[in-house]
Amino acid sequence: MRISKMTIVLAMASSTVPLLAQKSTGTITDRAIRVEGTVNAPVHEVWRVFTTSEGAEEFFAQKANITLAAGGPYEIQFDPKDERSGTKGLKILSYAPEEMISFQWNAPPELPEVRNGGTWVVVAMEPVDAYRTHVTINHLGWKTGPQWDQAYVHFQHGWRDLMSRLEKRFTDGPIDWTAQPMMYQEAKGAQTR
Repeated sequence: MRISKMTIVLAMASSTVPLLAQKSTGTITDRAIRVEGTVNAPVHEVWRVFTTSEGAEEFFAQKANITLAAGGPYEIQFDPKDERSGTKGLKILSYAPEEMISFQWNAPPELPEVRNGGTWVVVAMEPVDAYRTHVTINHLGWKTGPQWDQAYVHFQHGWRDLMSRLEKRFTDGPIDWTAQPMMYQEAKGAQTR
């Protein structure tokens, strides 16, 4: 039953994606970023941190605005001082409780073609047992071109970093954002040196 529900939800999500790609030219390719890991938490806890503002603030970013509903906001703010660094205005595409959530995604402002290009993310979660959950993050909707190639490399690192933060959230507790830089702040600091 789990697979058939997932297939239906993914089919629904993929049917809405062409509407997201109106601002960018280029052909969507079959290229995808896939990151997987098993976290030491029951599936209901993993579901909570991906689908609530409070949960996302424990590992994803210091500020989040998530309302679990198709079309509800999925906004992650990576730098509280720079609204452009986040996903303001992006929406949830679909979800199946404690199984998957899909949402629109963008890119850093310095990659405007990709930022407005209409990519999306599907996070799937499956219980390994009562205490562990296998999580798969797929970032889809990639097109061709130099900015797309640059963003692809950027997000290969970014999603691996997020998976590490998710694992750390369930081994060490919520991230203390006063003691640890947010995602991408480390990379920006390295670029300006």
